[in-house]
Amino acid sequence: MEVREPPGPTVDVQTNRSITVVGRERAADRRDLWRLAAVLFALTAFLRLPAFFVDVFNSDETFLATQAQVVRDGGDLYREAADRKPPLVPYIYAATFAVTGTTALWSVRVAAMLAVVATALLLAFEARRRAGPRAMWIAGFLTVVALVAFAPQDGQAANFEIFMLPTMVAAVVLARRGHGAAAGVAAAFATLAKQTGAAVLLPVTFLLWRRRGRNGVADAAVGFLVPILLVAMLFGPRQIAYWTVLGNGSYVGLRTASGLVIAMFVLMTLGWAACNLPILWTLPRSWRARRELADDGDSNTDLWLWLVSSALSVAIGLRFFGHYYMQLVPPLALLAAIALSRASRRAVQVTIAFALFTGVMFSAAGYFLKPFGPEPQYQSVSRYIEAHSSIDDRVLVWGNVPEIYWASDRLPATRYLTTTGFLGNYQPGRSDAAPASELDPKVWRWFYRDLEAHPPRYIVDTAPAQVRDAERAPIAEFPRLRRYVRSHYHRIRTIDGFDLYERT
Repeated sequence: MEVREPPGPTVDVQTNRSITVVGRERAADRRDLWRLAAVLFALTAFLRLPAFFVDVFNSDETFLATQAQVVRDGGDLYREAADRKPPLVPYIYAATFAVTGTTALWSVRVAAMLAVVATALLLAFEARRRAGPRAMWIAGFLTVVALVAFAPQDGQAANFEIFMLPTMVAAVVLARRGHGAAAGVAAAFATLAKQTGAAVLLPVTFLLWRRRGRNGVADAAVGFLVPILLVAMLFGPRQIAYWTVLGNGSYVGLRTASGLVIAMFVLMTLGWAACNLPILWTLPRSWRARRELADDGDSNTDLWLWLVSSALSVAIGLRFFGHYYMQLVPPLALLAAIALSRASRRAVQVTIAFALFTGVMFSAAGYFLKPFGPEPQYQSVSRYIEAHSSIDDRVLVWGNVPEIYWASDRLPATRYLTTTGFLGNYQPGRSDAAPASELDPKVWRWFYRDLEAHPPRYIVDTAPAQVRDAERAPIAEFPRLRRYVRSHYHRIRTIDGFDLYERT
């Protein structure tokens, strides 16, 4: 009699092989992503090495650093160091100074490097999802280079835009995957870095409407409004509303569309385009390929909407500063990467080589190039103030040289870290002042209230040095201020063209 063994467990050999293959592919993908992150971080650090050797790239850095000093001293951001911007970036500066234990600007530029890498990685992941591994590497590389390929004062500085970009890109990435609430939160953080971050809501809304309809858009709206309202409650709804929206009338007004503004638009736009040809030359090809992509179920319409909204953000207010153009980089880098993923190997090699060449040239220029004029000579007067005052003494800098507050380690006497724009109403990038009727009377009322609360030990008048348009709004033009200075201060010396007054 034949004895049969009981049947054992059935083993699906084909299934096991499939699982093994999938596991190996995922492991390979993880290795590729780690390799990509390491390459992008190394490239970013290399191209931004001037961060460790240049004290100041532009006045925005020292403006933000002074705001951070006020925050670390326990001060109220808008009542003691106001700006026409949302509050996120000053707090990034303050947190960075606290972590590194220094107020040297290299510390926040390292934080800016991390923001660049985060932006490039998010765009690389999105490019891989849309067009494959080849597009991933292209998008990451082009993003890192494009964010430095302009004048060092724009491309190397730790400015508002560089900290806005990661969450802006995250908003689009999340919306494309249908995560409405998370996309709204990311868009809110981009807006809290700079108001123009809200422009990303256009592609976000389009993506969510297409994927989830009204429910997706509603989730994004809630996700966007909750952080904004929480911040408004934290700082005071009136303060947030005034300094980020209502008080910006003269700054974003379209009244002064002068020849200077038109010339600045032409020069800056052409200059930026020439420096960023690697992410621009494929645009015609990308536009023609829309129909082909539409047949595959994806026309990249969201990227074109993103590009349009970013271009409008650059143009708003008719001030065409180089760092404004950074907002164009993410959609352009993605469009270029998708187009190049279908191009010949030679086209990719030439594009990458040219991008690397321009990136290295602008990185080297960061050590010495000052296309918009040299930085003001703030060091000597700052050293004098630091040596002849205590840490509790306040200072008033009349003009637009916040470097003096930062370098002297002294807090401002008023909430206006620059006076030419806030009090004299001469805005950067404009050829003349806005009418006096456009200047909110509360501005001067708050100014004298601040002077009464914190009488400055020193007043630095930068108008005689004719630095950054300070001569357009000298103290002599404001009778009440002139009487205040004559009654309470005497001029003790002139340092590098700056008149220094000490309280009597």
